Amino acid sequence: MADQLPSSRLQCPDVEHLGYGLYRDRSAPALTWADIGLEEPPHGRDPGFLRALLESTEGILSHQSAAHLYGIPLPPWLAGGPEDGVDEDDARWKVQITGPGMHLRSRREGVAGHRRKLAAGDVVVRHGLTCTSPERTWLDLAALFRAGQEEHLVVAGDHLVKHPWVDGGRRESITTPDQLRAALCQAGRFKGVRLARAALPLVRVGADSPSETTVRLRLVDAGLPEPELQVHATDLASDPYPADLGYREARIALQYDGRHHHDPEQQAIDARRDAWFARHGWVVIRITAEDLRDDLRDVIGQIKVHLVRLAA
Repeated sequence: MADQLPSSRLQCPDVEHLGYGLYRDRSAPALTWADIGLEEPPHGRDPGFLRALLESTEGILSHQSAAHLYGIPLPPWLAGGPEDGVDEDDARWKVQITGPGMHLRSRREGVAGHRRKLAAGDVVVRHGLTCTSPERTWLDLAALFRAGQEEHLVVAGDHLVKHPWVDGGRRESITTPDQLRAALCQAGRFKGVRLARAALPLVRVGADSPSETTVRLRLVDAGLPEPELQVHATDLASDPYPADLGYREARIALQYDGRHHHDPEQQAIDARRDAWFARHGWVVIRITAEDLRDDLRDVIGQIKVHLVRLAA
């Protein structure tokens, strides 16, 4: 921190001035978001700046800034910055920090402070930066959405509880539905509590993308049964191909084709997967972003036809 160093030291060429009261050692390795495996955040600040900011303010990253550390997908109007048409004075694109200190009241360019005391369990370190826990972050996000926008919070919850596919295998989830439920019960009253209570029962383990969550919710809204996630055509332990969503009794497999499905190698995998399901008597319905823009009308129609045939 600058107030722990003599002014003469701050003038040395190996000390970089980052902003009001913020400095860092130029000789220290400059960590980038790419090094961490994350995309550039809307606020445009690098990890080194954030580390200096947190030391100076005695705060922790929260809200959208903490969500970025967890890779939580947010809607464009909440995750965007000035380059996306958001007013540069809008607090949504700024670095979000929370803490009890008076330092948080000071105005800093590109920083939005939330003065609040956090429980010890609500504070963790991720990628070397102090931030709110995944559960507390999810609850904080609930305050940023309005009634009727539960879908965005369900998407965030599904992301936190999924077991991501990394290097050919499933990894541990960031948190669990039970941990989210416990955090909600312990939080008491807060802005967004009603939205969180409405969204939590809809959070499921198994959605690998926001679009898969959206498909599931839209099908239920259309009056269809809730599809299972990561459904296999057989009970064989060696079954290699799960469907993104599906209706086991009706033998309907739903596959969402995102951008990476345009890759020739992925298309070959998709063809083998679809053939596997067809071989075991399943109907495969492929879903695209265009279907979502059309409110899944054609997809819903196809599912209803197959369900009627099953009941006949």
